[in-house]
Amino acid sequence: MLKRILLLSIVYLCFMPLSYAANSVTGIRIVEHADKTRIVFDLAKKPLFNLYDRHKKTQIVVDFAGTRNLVSVSRLAKLSSNITRVEQAKSAKSSDLRIIFHLAKPIHYRFFELAGSKTTKNRLVIDLPVKPTKSVKPVVKQSNPIIVKKPAKKAVVKHPRRDVVIAIDAGHGGKDPGSIGFKKFVEKDINLAIAKKTVAILNKKKGIKAVLIRKDDRYISLNERSAIARKYKAELLVSVHADGFTSSQPSGASTLILSQGRAKYEFKKKMRDDNVDGLLGGVGEAIKNSDADDDLQYMFLDLGQQYSQGAGYNVASLIHHELAKVTGMHKSKPYEQSLAVLKSLDIPSLLVEAGFVTNYREGKKLTTSSHQYKIANAIAQGSYQHFRHSPPKDTYLAYMRNSTHIVTKGESLSVIASSYGTTVSRIKQLNRLTKDTVRIGQKLKIPTS
Repeated sequence: MLKRILLLSIVYLCFMPLSYAANSVTGIRIVEHADKTRIVFDLAKKPLFNLYDRHKKTQIVVDFAGTRNLVSVSRLAKLSSNITRVEQAKSAKSSDLRIIFHLAKPIHYRFFELAGSKTTKNRLVIDLPVKPTKSVKPVVKQSNPIIVKKPAKKAVVKHPRRDVVIAIDAGHGGKDPGSIGFKKFVEKDINLAIAKKTVAILNKKKGIKAVLIRKDDRYISLNERSAIARKYKAELLVSVHADGFTSSQPSGASTLILSQGRAKYEFKKKMRDDNVDGLLGGVGEAIKNSDADDDLQYMFLDLGQQYSQGAGYNVASLIHHELAKVTGMHKSKPYEQSLAVLKSLDIPSLLVEAGFVTNYREGKKLTTSSHQYKIANAIAQGSYQHFRHSPPKDTYLAYMRNSTHIVTKGESLSVIASSYGTTVSRIKQLNRLTKDTVRIGQKLKIPTS
């Protein structure tokens, strides 16, 4: 009998955690947008929840059934001016989770769910529009109506979408000529000619603003080059060079990125010098001014560095592929090197070697406008392809990319419409849909107005 009781107790203890918390909140994010504040819950499973407001819409309460919270909510309110406090409160059942958002003022809200996939969590999304939709006042008929001339309609001013800024750096310059080849082929002049052509090509593409680090034959230090790119708020820095060697045999173009060893050295050096804001530009400055602890600062900065290096390698690969179409290549893929001009860890950076000025045939080609244009076009196309596929938020390229939605598992028209701030009927009308059902992988045009 005692054995049986003991066995039943063990079985109960084994299954108790499952019944106590069948689900869990693994993340809570609050993001400020121009038109709304978005709250996102990440959950291990599809949530069973109840969401409602109280106290004259100054509180939003979310009750999750059979759920435990794995994240801290104490600092979340600092992420939005619309939220004064976030608290985890007691619920009627000990196995349930209650999160309360205290609002600065009464705000209307809307919410929707997003099903999880192999790469994403199940999500509950709550949007707090900055300006709630005003109700239409009823029309009161008058016995003797006064005819008033309607004022002319004002033109709707659309919110401008910013350009992606790409900085093109012509290597060397002024007292620093760079490599000198046969017939006095001077690298600094070739670099500037290619850089100018690259900027001209990029600036013809809508959504791109290309800038030159140096516009003429002047000397600019390596640290100044990064500072100028940062001043322009560049999201990519491409340094244009021409290679040189003691022998005339080597030939071919190359793409280079900062070596892992040099990147780690620069990262640790700036962390040691407490130069956080200089390390990651605006992101570093924001983190430095926050009350995040040292470990959290390090984590954010390390993630930023990893993103910059990853993006730099991606652009280098795309440019490498484009260069291979128009010229011989010195190496089969981008390679790492400890280069001072690429040490700015807040901006994805790479270096392009257009070819060897010390190789007579290649050096001669590099001085011709037609070959310079081919190299410049390869740099421009590779850079543009990267941002076309991975556009930064709030940019024209992001707007153009997001105007098409690919349906994923668990999505319905109502969920898609809510996430884009539009209606099911508008999506159906634009895509000429006769049914409310969609299939996985289906491409939908999203109304952009």
